[in-house]
Amino acid sequence: MKGYIVSILIVGLALGGMGLGTFAWFTDHSIKEENVIQTGNLELNVKIVESVGSAEETVLEVENLVPSTNTWTPAGIIRLENTGTTPLKWRGYFVKTDGDLPLNSKLHFKIGQVTDSPFGDRPKVYTWNDLKVADDTLLNSDNFGGGGGQLNPGSIQYYKVEVRLDEDAGNSYMDKSATFKAIFDATQPKNLGWSQTS
Repeated sequence: MKGYIVSILIVGLALGGMGLGTFAWFTDHSIKEENVIQTGNLELNVKIVESVGSAEETVLEVENLVPSTNTWTPAGIIRLENTGTTPLKWRGYFVKTDGDLPLNSKLHFKIGQVTDSPFGDRPKVYTWNDLKVADDTLLNSDNFGGGGGQLNPGSIQYYKVEVRLDEDAGNSYMDKSATFKAIFDATQPKNLGWSQTS
């Protein structure tokens, strides 16, 4: 009888031990497909137009420029549009490509943001030297504001460009011309420089 009870205890312990390693938990499995990470883009569109709202493109051009005390000759309007998805800062500079006109302190550029508000930026006057080097050009979003020094997606800004030749320029400037290109760079406002790796 004693052996029979011991056998029952041993069998009971064996069955109990097997039960400790086998549990049946509730589980589930669900999948959500087509999740997306999309990067934005930075795109500055620059056009030269004759008037605000004009779709017809032209170039900055001045004809028959003569020395003057305070007469400004219109050259055209620069239209900047952020067609990207992220805010941007911009800078513009001029590079001479041809001609014999001396580009020095006798030649002045008056550039002002065209705005409907009477409180818009006052035009600023520059010499060629102020605009000819990318790294220290004064034609930039910091100097012209517009959205806290940046151009927001979908925004358009217009800048009227006028030119004047100093009254004391003299005959050495007569019958001369210069051809130049206007170059605009853009990057994210938080970029301390202007290249991808700055």
